[in-house]
Amino acid sequence: MSAASGLEGILQEKQEADLPLQHKLHIERIELSNKIEKLKTFMTMSADFKAVNYRHANLLEEQLSAMQRYEQVLVQRMILLNNPNSN
Repeated sequence: MSAASGLEGILQEKQEADLPLQHKLHIERIELSNKIEKLKTFMTMSADFKAVNYRHANLLEEQLSAMQRYEQVLVQRMILLNNPNSN
């Protein structure tokens, strides 16, 4: 990593840290959603997925489930931020 790219990363992290929480959660959800879709595509369309052993396939399925649950939690947090009086 060059000094310039390292500095760019630090500046981007600083900018993201200054964002309101609602916006941070929105960005996190978009990034997570993209990763979920990539994993789903890999698991349904890739010959490489069909070639992995049973245990590895099960772990990828567990990973997908955990990612989907994580996305649900992010959505609930965003709803709570928009409606702080709701329980």
